[in-house]
Amino acid sequence: MLPIGDTVARASDRLADLVERSNLVRVQTPQAFRLEALRSAYAQWQTIAPTDETTVLRAAGMEVAAVAGDLSLEKLTTPADFERAEQWLASRMIPRTGTGFDVHAFAGEGPVMLGGIAVPHNRGLAGHSDADVVLHALTDALLGAGGLGDIGEHFPPSDPQWKGASSDRFLRHAIDLLRDRGAVIDHLDCTIIAEEPKVGPYRAAMRARVAEIAGLGLDQVSIKATTTERLGFTGRREGIAAQAVASIRMGLSR
Repeated sequence: MLPIGDTVARASDRLADLVERSNLVRVQTPQAFRLEALRSAYAQWQTIAPTDETTVLRAAGMEVAAVAGDLSLEKLTTPADFERAEQWLASRMIPRTGTGFDVHAFAGEGPVMLGGIAVPHNRGLAGHSDADVVLHALTDALLGAGGLGDIGEHFPPSDPQWKGASSDRFLRHAIDLLRDRGAVIDHLDCTIIAEEPKVGPYRAAMRARVAEIAGLGLDQVSIKATTTERLGFTGRREGIAAQAVASIRMGLSR
């Protein structure tokens, strides 16, 4: 139960008689009862739906003990209640950012896997899994934001079970780990660094695929591409790199 801090008056289209509140309390839920007593009380209840279980037990002649309440146990009944609860939860979460970077060299035959999409190219990428630099960078960014290590810890290249694995499994794993910890993923951003293949024709498909894997809205995913003006290993067309940023919110550490 909680004391009533507001002035209390009888319901009317105008302010009617005030009610002495010193002996009034708010009865909160959840409530706890012995199962057999609760069943017995409900078996005797024959009127309209009760507002709570205390009403049922007291109507059956049983005594109900009162314990101190808590403001965080507000009932969720009206849309305003849910809005207030969301604001309260948001106030207990802090923004966190993680970055990821991945590189794979060209090797063998195409296509190239980028952002979960098979992009036509005369060469593929070398890697223990399917060498998707976009999904690998995003996975590391999410793991970093959550303080959960890196992709190599969760999917070591020395483990044969990941040979040729589809990288969407890695991204989903990172997403699941974060959501199991109550995290909210706000945005994913990835920049592909390559001279070839051309990313533009496949950018929309990559963005949609990443959003699908991560369970996010399309507006929460960004895929970009750039070159290094023919400098470095990507400029020499030796491979592809990707860097990613993940923005999340997590509850305050205990």
